[in-house]
Amino acid sequence: MANQIELIGYACGIGAGIHECSEGPAVLQSSPYLKELGNALHWNTILTPEHTTEGVKALKDVVSINTKLAETTAQLVAQNKFFITLGGDHTCAIGTWSGVATALKPLSLGLVWIDAHLDSHTDETTPSGNIHGMPLAALLGQGNAALTDLLSPNPKLLPQRVCIVGARSFEPEEQQLLEKLGVRIFYIEEIAQRGLDKVLQEAHSIVSDNSDFYGISLDLDAVDPEEAPGVGTPESHGLHETALLNGLQYFIQDPKLIGAEIVEFNPERDKNQSTEILIAKLLKKFLVNREE
Repeated sequence: MANQIELIGYACGIGAGIHECSEGPAVLQSSPYLKELGNALHWNTILTPEHTTEGVKALKDVVSINTKLAETTAQLVAQNKFFITLGGDHTCAIGTWSGVATALKPLSLGLVWIDAHLDSHTDETTPSGNIHGMPLAALLGQGNAALTDLLSPNPKLLPQRVCIVGARSFEPEEQQLLEKLGVRIFYIEEIAQRGLDKVLQEAHSIVSDNSDFYGISLDLDAVDPEEAPGVGTPESHGLHETALLNGLQYFIQDPKLIGAEIVEFNPERDKNQSTEILIAKLLKKFLVNREE
């Protein structure tokens, strides 16, 4: 396994209408906590959108930056390099996993989506028009063709190869779409009842058993805002940092894990750099386990 992580900065907030998220990669690039990991982290590139549009008007720019992102992840997969995309708003998932899925063909891709939200609106159901609420639907082939057909015209993910962990804030339309498709959703109530460790163990089985390779898409708002306040859209009663870090062991030790993303870091909302420190802990977790 590789003992270096290729980092891709996604300095974009236009998909969320919260531009502070675009500042995340620059803060992380100069972070003393990431510098402690030394040469184990390699900044491959930092991508920035051409314009600062918002809502549905941001579509063209979101497609443009995600095409560049998809080309980057596809190249890294072809080079057998482990990567982590650092965002920035969650629209990066469209580019990150479109690139991976296209590069893997005909092999299959699975995805664990750890998030307080379902991110599965389409342009017909979105109440806000913000594209960061659409990426999972787009990867499943649902919604605007400019998003679903990025890099290649087929759905990048099949529902049986996807699961969501930590959902607790969403609209009925996106819930109905995912349940109709058959995506396994581990709501926060189930996690409270069963424990995060058992849920992540089952999530690992779903993606590992049904896919040749898989990734992890981690929205930091999955974590309780008391522990990770520096996020785009904080939601109370979230996952606990220690339980999440411990539970990731099921995935990180698996050679089928091809890459990850850590998104929606908003440094302006961070307190005592706690979210920044959590990101460093996550990167170290991925790295240490890949060196063993």
